[in-house]
Amino acid sequence: MFLRLVLTLLCLAATAGYLDREQKAGRFHRVDELFLDFLVSNTRGRFEKPEGGGDVVLVEMREQERTDYASWPPPPLDWQTLLKQLQTYKPEVLVIATPLNWGKPTPDFAPAVAEALLAFPSVILGIETQVAETTKTDAAFLGDLDSLLPHFQQVDGDLSRAPRLASLITAPDASVRASTELGLLSANRVEDEWRLPYALRDQDRFIPTVLAAALARHSRSPYSGGHRLRLGPGAGAYLQGGQYVPLEISGEFTVPEEATVPTVNALHLMAGNLVDVLPEEEKAALEKARILVVGTTQAEVPGAPPSLPTLYARALNRLLALPRLRVLTEMEQWIAWGIAGVAALWIVLRVRRVRAFRAGLGLIFAALVVSYLCFQSNLLWCPPALPTALIAVGMILGRFLGKKETVVTEETAPTAAA
Repeated sequence: MFLRLVLTLLCLAATAGYLDREQKAGRFHRVDELFLDFLVSNTRGRFEKPEGGGDVVLVEMREQERTDYASWPPPPLDWQTLLKQLQTYKPEVLVIATPLNWGKPTPDFAPAVAEALLAFPSVILGIETQVAETTKTDAAFLGDLDSLLPHFQQVDGDLSRAPRLASLITAPDASVRASTELGLLSANRVEDEWRLPYALRDQDRFIPTVLAAALARHSRSPYSGGHRLRLGPGAGAYLQGGQYVPLEISGEFTVPEEATVPTVNALHLMAGNLVDVLPEEEKAALEKARILVVGTTQAEVPGAPPSLPTLYARALNRLLALPRLRVLTEMEQWIAWGIAGVAALWIVLRVRRVRAFRAGLGLIFAALVVSYLCFQSNLLWCPPALPTALIAVGMILGRFLGKKETVVTEETAPTAAA
């Protein structure tokens, strides 16, 4: 008994150490991701109901007020004035959903716009794009931006579902790209719904749109790790902090008709400090905003497409309000591993050898059921690969080191009563 206990503890300790190293190296991520995809697909409705405000604000440069600007589209000087006023509110992410391009030659104040952008910790500049309508696999025309555009490192599922990028139409001026990230702008109308692609496909690359770029910056989820895109059935994007983006099978996010976003008139900010014309509700919205979306907009007319800045602001505001997964902390995961280790120890010490496999499979099934119920009720996510591996090790050890069967012989058999 004592020898079996020592051998079992040594084997479990060595296995736990090895599995922990493999877990940190990402060896079991694929197994955990498959189980997470299964759980999310069965609770998808939970991720489509907002739980409050999203803290996104749209700052509009309205076309119907174009006479109040120096010219239209707004020149660099107007952009510089607006950006300097927005610096006061210190948003986590600034999204400019209108390409900052004024043609050639570059205007004199364009470098001043780039200097004003340096005050923001994260800036996403939008690029107007054209999406291919055919199934051709030709490379997209990216001009001189090929090396500047990021791409996803973790994409799985039915990759052919993603919309294909044909070419870039209007890109930000080269003078304003320093210390910023570029994101694609695209919208697709399906019947009465507007959809925003999360990424556009260029052959075997998936380039993030402004939607993905803003969420990646906000959640600190780099494309190289911690930001996974799934296409096809059960499509969605997983980010750090338990954030999940429910998507259509094509990898597009449908902007609900009821989605709204607080708006601020850019002219109220550009009035300067001499005349305070910014309403209190707009000032309060700017002070609590985590993401600011800035761009030129047109008046909304029934039947006409909304402006891209409006669509992206509504989508981001909706997504930040959706519920998030709660991932077990490192300490909580160690507790779960400890429980799995105790279960493995019980198999070796208390279960007969011929029943070790049956007991181990039963415990693994019970653990997965508990994990499923916790996810269903509280969106609590416990990666199952490592606990399952510990129980499996106990199951194998139990087959060779478990309790032996009691052999009944004629000498030990009870005699029948006379």
